[in-house]
Amino acid sequence: MTESSKHPILVVDDEPDILLSLRALLRRDFDVHTAEDGSQALEEMHRHPVHVIMTDQRMPKMTGVELLSRARGECPDTVRIIFTGYADLKAVIDAVNKGEVYRYLTKPWDPDELRAVLQQACEHYEDLAERHRLLAELRDHLARGEALPDGVGREQWAEAGKALLARLDHVLTAPRGEK
Repeated sequence: MTESSKHPILVVDDEPDILLSLRALLRRDFDVHTAEDGSQALEEMHRHPVHVIMTDQRMPKMTGVELLSRARGECPDTVRIIFTGYADLKAVIDAVNKGEVYRYLTKPWDPDELRAVLQQACEHYEDLAERHRLLAELRDHLARGEALPDGVGREQWAEAGKALLARLDHVLTAPRGEK
């Protein structure tokens, strides 16, 4: 991500006033997309890349947990957050087990905390994208090495492979600020 670009996020809630409020709160920091139900949200995810989806739990037709479970299957790299005004322990457990939820938030939200959580979720998305990119680069490197004739360029190929592995190891183990 460049400094000037914003992470695309999708906010899902069946209450239009909440969507308006969240769009106003988040628009300076994020590219905010909204949907009023699960079906709209899935359509929106197919129209636009989404790094983070944040959904209400209690909605008609499709709960937040159901939406996040489907989103995980269709867009597995999207970071998933659920928020609700109800303290429903079963929903929290379902969200973690079925939707692989990054965070669970409660309504009403603290604006600073919400922005911070969404920023952390975007950083998590970036980390996952970097891991995928490095793994693809490593797979490509390995495939090219298998095509080399015996002895020809193998030493340079092996050194480049070690460098790729070191970069991948660093991304997987270094604290966020050191990447």
